Amino acid sequence: MSGGSMSYLFARIENEATFPTNTLERKAFMRHLQLVAKALHDIEWTDSGDYSRGDENPAIRACLNDGAILLEAVEAAKQAHEALSKELQRALEVTP
Repeated sequence: MSGGSMSYLFARIENEATFPTNTLERKAFMRHLQLVAKALHDIEWTDSGDYSRGDENPAIRACLNDGAILLEAVEAAKQAHEALSKELQRALEVTP
């Protein structure tokens, strides 16, 4: 398979996200959109089997601020802790 799992969303961003870049903010945002398009491309190719799992990670990381992945890891840990606590409580209630 070659791409297409997200209907080539990355190409739409590359080709259709056009606007005047007449301020520093707009220039920076356009640069960010280029990074997002690259990340979407790599995600799409990974999900389509053209890239190996994890090949998309560098492009994704290039789009994110330094704490974004840590924040997601902390949130996942909190949810896992909550689920574990509930199961432990349930197990203690069932055990004589």
